[in-house]
Amino acid sequence: MRYAVRSFSPGAGTVHEGFLEAASAAEVRGLLAAQGHTVFSVKPAQTRAARSFDVTWWCRELRTLLRSGMTAVEAIDTLAVSRRDADRDHVHAGLVKGLMQGQSLSRAMAGVGVFPQVLVASVMASERTSTLADALDDYLRYDELVERLRRQAVSAAIYPAVVIGLGAIITLFLLLFVIPRFSRMYVDRQGDLSAATEAVLWLSRILQQNFIGVVAAIAIAATCIVLAIRSGWAGQVAMLLADRSDELRHQLDHFRLAKLYQSLALMIRGGYTVDEALVVGEGLELGPRLRTGLERARADIARGRSASQAFADAGLTEVVTERLLAVGERIGAFDGVLQTIADRHAQRFVTFVERATRIVEPLLLLLVALVVGGIVVMMYMPIFDMANGLGAGR
Repeated sequence: MRYAVRSFSPGAGTVHEGFLEAASAAEVRGLLAAQGHTVFSVKPAQTRAARSFDVTWWCRELRTLLRSGMTAVEAIDTLAVSRRDADRDHVHAGLVKGLMQGQSLSRAMAGVGVFPQVLVASVMASERTSTLADALDDYLRYDELVERLRRQAVSAAIYPAVVIGLGAIITLFLLLFVIPRFSRMYVDRQGDLSAATEAVLWLSRILQQNFIGVVAAIAIAATCIVLAIRSGWAGQVAMLLADRSDELRHQLDHFRLAKLYQSLALMIRGGYTVDEALVVGEGLELGPRLRTGLERARADIARGRSASQAFADAGLTEVVTERLLAVGERIGAFDGVLQTIADRHAQRFVTFVERATRIVEPLLLLLVALVVGGIVVMMYMPIFDMANGLGAGR
């Protein structure tokens, strides 16, 4: 599988970005570490088809066709002709070619470079037991959980972004169009204006004198924000900033751990050992701290320690989680316990987002109201002074 790699080379003193072919993300990290590189990120290479291909739709459709009695080759060929699209044709052509060459479905999927590593591993496990449809069901449950948490976070961020955006638009409108017209009334009263009003008038004049530059700066900023969001860079920066706060990092860990334990449950249910499941887990975007914990837990398990003890020492559990893992080991229902842990972390993350939304939304409204209201008040204060002067003259 092809991976996009970003690492730092101490010898050259530069950050290197490129692509490597390997069986897993863990193998890529091992190769780079052996060369003395500091690894920043390892992600499956994203082609144009990978960005636009709907993996969830594909899994649902394939599962339906398999349940109807089709073989994997027949189902994929049917999908290829059902809805013609350049990106889908590319993916399906690669899959059919791999299958016709005698490759397994999981290997063909890995060769296409579109499908997540968790899905490929789940399909590979199903090939041992001929339960491909069940494996697709398990992956869809995993995808549903991750998407539900992601939608929750995105929905919580939309309202603050809209409030801040509208507040900025109203403020710029007042500074660029309204205040300059009012300022003509203040020409003869410059000495009587308050310092705050003088500051607002000065800022308004600066913005009006550089109107084209202001519009260009806004357009460039908006374009950069859109590109940053679409490329995923904005999300990475947000994650880095959140990791600097103990409280936000703790809550963000609930999202990451829900994703991790859900994927582990999927792997264990498919017949993987804990060690094999952890190899797949290392390919998830969990951040360097949790990824290091996974590597440590995997090394401890390889030395014969129990999963509950290894996970606890690696910082991947809380008290309740550690006890649940111990129960799962004792009763032999490890995948069910992992699913319970994933649901528990997911619920705690959702609860945090809902509570934070209820607090942040009114605070942002209040902040925007204070800014806009303050500008309006400073704009009208000289008019009130004029009215008082006229009243006193009479």
